[in-house]
Amino acid sequence: MISITGASGQLGRQIVAALKQRAPETALVAGTRKPSSISDLSDDGVRVVKADFDQPETLRAMFEGSRVAMIICGTAPIDIRIRQHRAAIDAARAAGVERLVYTSFINPRIESLFPYATVHADSERYLLESGLAYTILRNNHFVENLDSALNIAFQTGSLALPGASGKVGYIFRRDVAAATAAVLTQEGHENKAYELTGPEALDLYEIAGLAGETWGKPVVAHELDSAEYGRLLSQRGLPDFAVEAQIGIRLASGAGEYGHLSPAAERLAGRSLGTMTEHLQAICRRLSAVH
Repeated sequence: MISITGASGQLGRQIVAALKQRAPETALVAGTRKPSSISDLSDDGVRVVKADFDQPETLRAMFEGSRVAMIICGTAPIDIRIRQHRAAIDAARAAGVERLVYTSFINPRIESLFPYATVHADSERYLLESGLAYTILRNNHFVENLDSALNIAFQTGSLALPGASGKVGYIFRRDVAAATAAVLTQEGHENKAYELTGPEALDLYEIAGLAGETWGKPVVAHELDSAEYGRLLSQRGLPDFAVEAQIGIRLASGAGEYGHLSPAAERLAGRSLGTMTEHLQAICRRLSAVH
């Protein structure tokens, strides 16, 4: 049996779907704070349960009987997330999980400009010290995280974010999900860490160039002031801690923290990974249809 926390999130749902495709006979338990939000998964034979990082007893109950379990990192301020992840690791150990998989992030060092790197550094260390067999998956930026900026660029011709000059190995969620499903269902991944990156490292200026070619109209990249970026995020309703994290991840991008490429995701997924050009083509089809 395989159990997964955070199954209601965008990545969690795709991991469940990838697991059903790769190992349809494997028993799956999908945990989330609000089971009603993923009740549809029950139709595919997935057992849906409550799993709340702030209620460790629900995590232990979910992990009971699981040979392999996965913790998808939560969404909360740094100190809370550290406490929550430690509690989840303790719950997995208490439940007798044989191997625990954790979704980390590229360059999980406390020196990183990305505030949440501190969370991942602590969680990785705590997991290594737990005595559990582990697999750590250090995901790079998701391609889809650029969608808001790319949608604006399609309309205005301006692609603006902080850290524009930094190369990033963007990867699709579906590719991370496929690689993760392999790690969860295969042997031989014990006590290993994998960096999951896309097939190309691109800065915003290069992405703007690809967008112009793909869309058939000029697109120019600009370095957006981080304070202005923060104001825009606040206007969208993001809490202060999330605004700080989003600014930090863009500054870390600009500093070159995420430009390293690894073949691990493609090897684990067993197929070619999606490219930025493919995503830009999809954006063009979607937005052209709207207008």
